[in-house]
Amino acid sequence: MTLRLALAVLAVAACAHPARAQEVAEDPNLGEQDDRVTFGGLVQTQLNTSGQDGADATDLSLRRVRLSANARVSPLVSGRIQAELANAAVGGSAELNEAYALFEFDPAVGVLVGKGGRPFGIIDATTAAALTPIERGARFRGAEAAELYRTLEALAYAGRSVGVQVLGEVGPVVYAAGYFRGAAGEEGGDADIRQFAARVQVQPVAGVKVGLAATSRAFARDDPPRLDPDGSALGDDPSGDTRRGGGVALDVEVGDYGRPGFHALAEVVTGTLDPFRDHAFIGAQGWLAYRVEGLAERTGGVLVAVEPLFRASASDAEGPVGRYDGVLLTPGLNLYAAQNTRLALNLDVFLRGGAEGGEAPLDGDDTLVAFRGQVQIAF
Repeated sequence: MTLRLALAVLAVAACAHPARAQEVAEDPNLGEQDDRVTFGGLVQTQLNTSGQDGADATDLSLRRVRLSANARVSPLVSGRIQAELANAAVGGSAELNEAYALFEFDPAVGVLVGKGGRPFGIIDATTAAALTPIERGARFRGAEAAELYRTLEALAYAGRSVGVQVLGEVGPVVYAAGYFRGAAGEEGGDADIRQFAARVQVQPVAGVKVGLAATSRAFARDDPPRLDPDGSALGDDPSGDTRRGGGVALDVEVGDYGRPGFHALAEVVTGTLDPFRDHAFIGAQGWLAYRVEGLAERTGGVLVAVEPLFRASASDAEGPVGRYDGVLLTPGLNLYAAQNTRLALNLDVFLRGGAEGGEAPLDGDDTLVAFRGQVQIAF
């Protein structure tokens, strides 16, 4: 999709019908409003250093540039279109990040049809504008690194996909379940992996949310990711063209994004890595932050809040697939000029794991270190 086409789609959505933003919107500052079109956007400009010799020492790029339109067609029907323009800003093509219709029969029962997020895990469910660390997982230019979230992306357990979901809220219970066509990882193309995913979240006490999720998908014999250290594909089994695999996630969140005090988020996931060789993985990720507000007077209005943070994420894979073994540690600091306008500073340290038998999983250093600074504006 070109930049011109993406902007035209947003304009048509805005002019077609009155609207209100949905709770599932990417931008957390978009509240629900009846009888109008609501627009939102997100701009993240990132400076990062490389974790690998041979890559450019520093890079300044537009990490995300998103425009969103939320449209209310009737009391029953609403919709959302979101374009990702970061690639278009450097001569590439715009992407359709989200595009769906939502039929709200009742607060307890709704049907979402189109491209949206899979209901699997709280890390993936956290919107880009509300991430405590800069990234959900490991990203090192010039080097491969995979902890929990990168493993989930590569296996297409996390991320957006085209599908149909049933979702709703009943008292303290929020749920979503759906069928998805799928894609072979975040950077992969569309693929019919016949995926089912579901998540239920409860709030047993004020300020605490607990979630349980499960997913199941079809793996093909030649389906990426290619996990062996030598680059050969896993799942080269002549006994069948496809096999099913899946995962289970348990997550918890204490506190809320944008509120003063502690905010903690953790997730544990286990599942299939390669169903043809009966390889599995287990991983965990946790965020811990403490937000201090009331700084406007003391800083002359420059800062409204500061938030020191720490993130730890790890994945452990069975078999000679050390590419999916690693630990990511991230100390950081968020400096807020407004609720969703901030300067984020992160130091990512990735400790690469080893394959069974002590073999090095990939060429390169066992430890990768990269600094990131990111300016974010969400509106």
